[in-house]
Amino acid sequence: MELSRPKIIIRADGNAQMGMGHIHRTLALADYLSEVFEIEFCLLNADDLCSVLIQNKNYKIINLKDPDYSNPKIFLKEIDTSSIVVIDGYNFRTEYQKAIMENGNKVVAIDDLNEWEQVADVVINHGYSAPKNDYLVSKRTKLYTGLDYVLLKKEFIEATFTGKRNLKKNILVCIGGTDPKNYSKKILEELLSKTDKQIHLITYSNNAHFDELKSIAEKNWGRVKLHESVSTIEMVNLILENDLAILQPSNIALEAASLGIYIGLIKTAENQKFILESLLSKNCAEEVDENNISVRVNSVSENEILKQIENQNKLIDKKSPARIQTIFTSLALEIRKVKKEDSEILFKWANDPLTRSNSYNQTEINYDSHVNWLSKKVVDENSCFLIVEWNKIPAGTVRIDCSEKENVIGITMASEFRGKKLSATMLDKACNYFFDNFNKQEITAYIKEGNNTSLKTFERAGFKVMDKNEYFGTKSYRLIKIK
Repeated sequence: MELSRPKIIIRADGNAQMGMGHIHRTLALADYLSEVFEIEFCLLNADDLCSVLIQNKNYKIINLKDPDYSNPKIFLKEIDTSSIVVIDGYNFRTEYQKAIMENGNKVVAIDDLNEWEQVADVVINHGYSAPKNDYLVSKRTKLYTGLDYVLLKKEFIEATFTGKRNLKKNILVCIGGTDPKNYSKKILEELLSKTDKQIHLITYSNNAHFDELKSIAEKNWGRVKLHESVSTIEMVNLILENDLAILQPSNIALEAASLGIYIGLIKTAENQKFILESLLSKNCAEEVDENNISVRVNSVSENEILKQIENQNKLIDKKSPARIQTIFTSLALEIRKVKKEDSEILFKWANDPLTRSNSYNQTEINYDSHVNWLSKKVVDENSCFLIVEWNKIPAGTVRIDCSEKENVIGITMASEFRGKKLSATMLDKACNYFFDNFNKQEITAYIKEGNNTSLKTFERAGFKVMDKNEYFGTKSYRLIKIK
């Protein structure tokens, strides 16, 4: 059975004036989630470049004709209340977020400034490495910061870190695809006049200075190659094929660091401050003087290059897609208490062959006994008995039975939801519900020895293996999760 897919609406904009960073970043996010969620983008007056980038990934586009920044109703009338909304941009501030949430939608904010209160359900800032208590978020907002949540396109996640740079002949320059202040021209002219390097410049055709840059490249065709609107694979190859990189501290710098190359950074906008600080603090890049880049390019040593690359190899573990998926899966899962009316579906799940084989009591369950047991269980104050729903469809149950000795958890998945990577998130949400509603500090799980799939699932949900012992006459792992 194909998994029912909840919808994510990504509200972001990009053009020659504001740049394309929000679009590229949210495209990376979309690629992490598209197997499990239906993805749509919503843009204000999308230009051809944005439209092509998004449509090439087969994502639908909602094109707003009127500005919605001060009137979120323009956006809200285009979506339904069940969609998860992702916002990435500097016009989607506190009141805009409140309006979406009051509409009934869950909201994820992608932030890189920390300059206004974020009230979204989730905030992600992959460049931020300062103390979390300094972040402007509401008490109910879940905040995820740092490079564990880096939004790199899958091609960079899957590429091999090489870190081999034995020459210093080729320089990659990318100061944003649109570069409205034309830093690219200044850098090109200095590198041409004061170095002997080969230069590869990345830009977009919607760069207001494109013709000027193209003219410089044509006049210096032996040393300058202009790369226009490159694909992600082309970007990977350009980073791998060059020796040095002069970049702005945006996602392109993180992409370069994920592959291993000397990076000189030029800050061109305030929203780059956190990535700049993060890379500099870990000695994975250095800031260069925009007025005197050639001095550093000519003087940097092979040892300095290799040391920087060595640090970059420790920077990004490339597990962020799984972490991001878990965040969104958790938003799409809903928990409710089990009711007597759930008797039929619970009976079906309980007698599923795989469920019975993994249970400590493998005897098939009698329906009348089941109904009698359930009628008592739903009113048992010592039992936390929950159904977890995916996109409004029951996906399984989690039950935690309390005693003076321990609080034992168990999970049952509907057969059609097995293998969909939901179990660990279901367990985590159920545990959080339990800790919030019961005066208890820990939860115990018992997993039969040899059931490695369940063991790994519980470990992903935050349980720690304590020991092995007998449980109902069967050798089992005992795991604990602490509040």
